[in-house]
Order: sequence, then C-alpha cells, then structure tokens
Amino acid sequence: MTEFELRLQAIMRYLANEKPKNIYTSLKRSKRWFFKWLDRYQKYGETGLRDSSRRPLNSPNKTASDIEQMVINVRKSLTARLTKETFYAPIGADSISWELSNLGLNQIPSIPTINRIVKRNGLSQKQNKLGHKHSVPYPVPDMHRPNSLHQLDPVGPRYIKGIDGVEKFYSINLIDCYSRIATLRQYEDARNLSITNFLLNVVWPNIGLPDKLQVDNMLSIKGSNRYPRSPGLVIRLCLLFGVEVLFIPINEPQRNGFIESFNNTFDKVFYQSQKFENLAHLKRESLQFEDYYCTKRPHSRLSKTKHGSKIPSEVHLTYQPRLLSGNFTLNDFKVKGKIKVPLNEGKITFIRWINKSCKLDIFSEKFHLPESMKYCYVTATILTKEKVLQVWYFNDLVQEFPYVLMD
Repeated sequence: MTEFELRLQAIMRYLANEKPKNIYTSLKRSKRWFFKWLDRYQKYGETGLRDSSRRPLNSPNKTASDIEQMVINVRKSLTARLTKETFYAPIGADSISWELSNLGLNQIPSIPTINRIVKRNGLSQKQNKLGHKHSVPYPVPDMHRPNSLHQLDPVGPRYIKGIDGVEKFYSINLIDCYSRIATLRQYEDARNLSITNFLLNVVWPNIGLPDKLQVDNMLSIKGSNRYPRSPGLVIRLCLLFGVEVLFIPINEPQRNGFIESFNNTFDKVFYQSQKFENLAHLKRESLQFEDYYCTKRPHSRLSKTKHGSKIPSEVHLTYQPRLLSGNFTLNDFKVKGKIKVPLNEGKITFIRWINKSCKLDIFSEKFHLPESMKYCYVTATILTKEKVLQVWYFNDLVQEFPYVLMD
C-alpha cells in the first residue's frame, strides 16, 4: 500500500466515525501524522493527501534560459558534425565549454552544470565504462609525466567498400597515458613488421621513446609460442632503444583503458562517421583526425594536470621528449636477407593475476608461486642481463627464478 492510499484509508475510517486513536494506532502512525493529513484533507480535499513538491518556487542559481539554450545548441552542433571545425570534435562538457568561450560568452556554466543541462534535455549518450575484474590491489604503472607510459593496441580488421572494391586494413593506435597525445597509422596487417615500422618511423621520432610500452598479450608482440624464450621483433626493438615492454594481465583488456577508450573514439567518431572512397582516402583523413584530437580540442581528463592547458600536444611538450634520432629502418637490422635484432640488456615485465593454482604464466610457461600469492596481482620482470625472472608483490620480492632468453 502506498503512502497516499494509507492516508486516504485513515480519512475514510474517520469519516465513518471511527475514533482517531484507533485509526493511527492500528496503522502504526503517530497522532501528529493523523491530524496533519486530516487538516490537509479538510483544506484541499483528496488532492491534499498527495505529496507536494519540495522544490523552491524560485531557484536563484538556476542557469538563465538563454545560456541553457546556447549549451543545447552547441551540443547539437557538435553531435551533428556538419562542419570541418566540428567533424572530429568531442561532444562532452569540456568541448561545449570550449565552444562557448570561442563564441564570446562571459558567464560560462561550470562543467557539472553543463552536464546537468545536457542530461535533463535528453542529449546525453551512454558511455562504455570499463570495469575492474577484481576488487583487489592492482600494481598500476607509473605515469607521472609524458612518455612515462604508452599504450598500444591495433584495431581491426576493418573494411572499406569504396571505388576500389572491398579493402581490409588494421589501424595501429597508440596513446600517451599522461598527455593523451595519440598516434595512429593504417596497415594491411597488425603483425610484428607493421608494429615495428609504426614505432620506428611514426611514434618514436615524433612524440618520443617511452619508459614503458604497455600492450596486451598478442602473439605479434610476444613472438613465438613454439619458442617462448625467444622474444619477438617488437620486444627486441624496444630493448635495443631502452624501452621496457609491459604486458597486461591475460584476458583483462580494461587494464589498457586509455587506448581502449581512444579506439572506441576512433570507431565511433572517425571510422563509422563517414564513407571513404578507398584506403588511401581513409589514411589521409586519419591524419586529420589525429591532428584534431591532439592539437585542436581539450581533453577532459587533462584538467587534473598542473600545466594549465588541456590540449594533448601542449601538455606533451611540457617535458622534453627523448626522440629517436637518425633514420632507422628495419633494413638496418637485416643479416643475410633476414631481420635480426640482437637481444639487448633491459626489462620485459608482466602483470599477472594468480588464481587458485598459484601458477604464474609467462609466455605460456608456468612457474609455481607461494600459496600466499593466491588471488593476487603480481609483477614479474625478466632481467635480460642478470638472466633471472623476478616476481614482486608491490615492493616485496616474492621469488626469483633463473631465466635465460634465446638470442
């Protein structure tokens, strides 16, 4: 029974000459409650028994209607993507605030206010939120400055049905987790040669070499399942230039959240938003998309940085990047017609979830850990110079195994 029905029953019993005390006692209500609703009934009838709104008659902090309409118009304009300026623009509150500033509006609503305006006018969109598989401590990599941590993940295969027929491609995408500067190029495949070309010729000469490159457990980066202790070309190249490769836990793509989010933007804002004539057309447009994403619009998550700007390219340049100098190509590593990158000193790291078996999986090899590590995340690092595999639980060394890689 609803509260309204309860109140109506009390009044009907009173009108039938039942004593008030019997009524409110049997309904487990107070004397004050009964006479409050009796008074409301006598003044307003049955309508008086319904809850009245507690909303104030006047809202002194309410956004002016003309400003609210401007927010609505900007949101619709960004969503429509009808102009060159808005074609690749994000549509969130930061971008709306940016546009209002460009329009010369002096009193720009706060970000929470813009979000409320968007929501109450039915203009919000559902977001794909990546959850955590386990609610236990996770060894989050350091990302305190630009080029601390890059995340890489290919998208594909994707297809274009254009003037040249159906063309298949992969987009290899990378993002800096601190500055949010992104880089992407399209290739016929996402194998090790394509990824190494992408790193050597696009990423490292332009935005710099990272301390760590975080990836999932794709075979094109790991190397060979048949020879698990023979690192693949990508790992060897990273070791050569002092980059630590960091593998996320198996079957937990949410740990690559920054690049997963960018890939979602790539699909929705770029790939699915228009029709391409052919792959060459898509490659040209992807450069425009990359430039727009990195240099033309603020990124909402950059509000927490200490540098003032929210433009990824500006934030990235606050730290002098370690650029790859010299025109390196894979041909520099050819020996008798085959590409052979020597095994250099450095680190290869894995974050792994340890289940009830207490087995650590490294390149499909299993290592038994103490019972205390059950249902925990550990960090396992191969030290190529020392030829050991060290397993850490945060700052505590858990175990060390001899580990020799094949050159």
